[in-house]
Amino acid sequence: MATTTATVSITSSDLMAGMALSISASQNINQTGTTTGIEIVDMGAGEITQSSAADALAEALGTADTANWVYLCNNSTSTGQYLKVSIHDMLIGNLGSGEWMWMPWNQGDADAEINIEAETSGTIPYEYAIFQSTKVLPAKTA
Repeated sequence: MATTTATVSITSSDLMAGMALSISASQNINQTGTTTGIEIVDMGAGEITQSSAADALAEALGTADTANWVYLCNNSTSTGQYLKVSIHDMLIGNLGSGEWMWMPWNQGDADAEINIEAETSGTIPYEYAIFQSTKVLPAKTA
């Protein structure tokens, strides 16, 4: 089993007057309810433009109540280009050029689909990784 560790470190010597800030968190990512490492990852990269509308990062496939994690990065180097990130129709926030996010994700149904949309002109390159505890295959069609 793979050992996957997520680590975030935030430091600043001058964010608050007279007070340094230092936050560090680290955690192994395991399958739900176990100490077994996650084995499924879907990684990719793409480009999106304002005229291409929204893209879905991954289909929500009924893995509710399991450990799923999403990494998304706006790889644009052009200041002012940002991605609008939402789950279904609920805006999570905007990722500016060079910014990234890491969050847990419940893939329970179609309303849990993660969408990204370019909100400025030009082409915005991005990359993503989805770490899943389990994988539910789509039902067979007739």
